[in-house]
Amino acid sequence: MHARDPLRDFHSFWDAVDESDVDALRNALDTANREEDIQQFLQANPKYLIQHLGGGHGRWVIPKQRLGAQHVTDFMIGQRDSMGFRWQAVELESPLAKMFTKAGNPTAQLTHAIRQIQDWRMWLTANQNYAARDRGEDGLGLTDIHPDVEGLIIMGRRATESDDTRRLRRQMGRDAKIEIRTFDFLLESLAGRVNSLKEHRKMTGR
Repeated sequence: MHARDPLRDFHSFWDAVDESDVDALRNALDTANREEDIQQFLQANPKYLIQHLGGGHGRWVIPKQRLGAQHVTDFMIGQRDSMGFRWQAVELESPLAKMFTKAGNPTAQLTHAIRQIQDWRMWLTANQNYAARDRGEDGLGLTDIHPDVEGLIIMGRRATESDDTRRLRRQMGRDAKIEIRTFDFLLESLAGRVNSLKEHRKMTGR
């Protein structure tokens, strides 16, 4: 990274992962009792949040990104490719949280998470120039960010889902234009990356 890159403190080396990281993330998810537990773990290990991204020119993880005086994202994660920067606003809920009631209605936690991202988008609609402006020019430094920023909600575990609630989750995500995932999504993305890196090393002899 360039020494003067204003986002250098948030740059994450996505490919510095191996099997021990999969075990560490799995253990953190299995033992977390609160949202704060997993928030702190991911803040200390930001590379676990970006394994699903594909940008080849860098990836960034910004914890607790303030959007004005009223809003704070759990994370803002970004990648850069030949088209520029792309950002995802991340809202976490507890790994123990349920997305739907037994009656098939969204829980208060899921409704709250969706509303959070909708509120962030509304703020960006009114403040896009400030958000995208370089940090050296008193902006947020979220280069190329747009009002309909991609949203990612992560909550619950796949083992608690049924086929019906999985379909409901996907439908709600499509309707709100928000990616809604369980924490197993992070685990599977990480395991997939580790396997891909192993295969690459075999092929290149490195």
